[in-house]
Amino acid sequence: MHLEAVPPAPVRSADERVGVNGSIAAALTRSVGSMWAVYATLAIAGTWIALASWGPLRRIDPYPFAFMLFLGNVVQLLLCFVIMVGQSVLGAAADRRAMQTYQNAEAIFEQVSEVQAHLDRHDRLLSRGISLLESRPHPWIEEHRVLPPPQAKDQAVSVNGRIAAWITRRVGSMWAFYVAAAIQLVWIGLAQLHLQQFDRYPFAFLLFLSSLVQLVLMLVIMVGQEVLGRAADRRSEQTWLDAQAILSECQRLKTRLTRQDRIIASLCDYTHFQVTERLARAIHDSYARAIHEAYVEAATDRGEEPGSRRALGDWDDLPEDLKEANRAQARHVGEKLADLGCIMVPTFDPSLTFAYRDEEEVLHLARLEHDRWMQERIDQGYVYGPVREGRSHPDLVPWEQLSKEARDKDVDAVRNIPAMLAAVGFQVLRVMEPAAESA
Repeated sequence: MHLEAVPPAPVRSADERVGVNGSIAAALTRSVGSMWAVYATLAIAGTWIALASWGPLRRIDPYPFAFMLFLGNVVQLLLCFVIMVGQSVLGAAADRRAMQTYQNAEAIFEQVSEVQAHLDRHDRLLSRGISLLESRPHPWIEEHRVLPPPQAKDQAVSVNGRIAAWITRRVGSMWAFYVAAAIQLVWIGLAQLHLQQFDRYPFAFLLFLSSLVQLVLMLVIMVGQEVLGRAADRRSEQTWLDAQAILSECQRLKTRLTRQDRIIASLCDYTHFQVTERLARAIHDSYARAIHEAYVEAATDRGEEPGSRRALGDWDDLPEDLKEANRAQARHVGEKLADLGCIMVPTFDPSLTFAYRDEEEVLHLARLEHDRWMQERIDQGYVYGPVREGRSHPDLVPWEQLSKEARDKDVDAVRNIPAMLAAVGFQVLRVMEPAAESA
């Protein structure tokens, strides 16, 4: 079963009232099944009794108000049939709701099973074939697939219940209503035309039959209510079990995802450390080599012997503060590339070379690198000073005020990004337009 098989809209009782008879039954139920009908009945009966006791109706229907009694029984009998029609409609709607709930639960269970199977594949990838969660699906899921949804007719299991169900099916229709109304009208008409002398006005035998049928139908209605109640209890139990199974599977999914998160976080931490450390080494080596070559060239031109600086030593000999400065620069490479719509990935195709589109891209990233470096120094307590000494630095100024030498340093660092990434086994791919252009 797929999600597409689930009915698109909830089942309503009105959906069962189709056709002319269903529409008539619905109209009768709406008009009679209200407190206004109760008020109207009490008003008519009270007025009739008053007029029959002290008014002009005394000669027609004196106490014990035989005609009113007969008329009331006729209406009650007809309402019994309407009630049974409504009971049948409610039962059919409840059965359809039960089927819809069953289908919805099956669709949810199927989707949950697919997600669990997907997580099984993740388990095998993350833990070399060993499951991270040894547990079984909720037992109700399997039982649900072989247990049909509760139906009202299935609750009438005894002989008496089956008899009541048979009577309800035969009598609980508008045709039974029409037949009952026609029989009483014909009976009264024959008596008024003197074609039958057995039961003249006030139709005592017809009144007796009507009362007897009402009594039987009321008992059948009560049996039907009990059957509907049992079916509703079964549906409620099944819905509760569905909810328990769904909550159990959600908890199982949450537990599995939590355990996978630990492994994924560990892998990401390891990868991040390795990439950052190797990239920082590459940045340092490239930068130190460039500074060293420039320093040696300048010293030779001045006729001086090359000196040494701590930043030009091997990586393992660097102080921790210089190592961390290079790591910070390495961590920011991905953000700078993302600003151009690029990503860095492990090298998978050396033929896919990367080049900046124009000088504007290089200058844009150089500005970002300077802003990052300046914020890093400010956070460390550095301030602007015309001479580099202690915690003062002449380059702690906006990009526009930087000297050409300082700008060239950031520009060279940006130009070296693809080569430095290649040195540690990564390449740059352009996946979308730069953020500024796409905006």
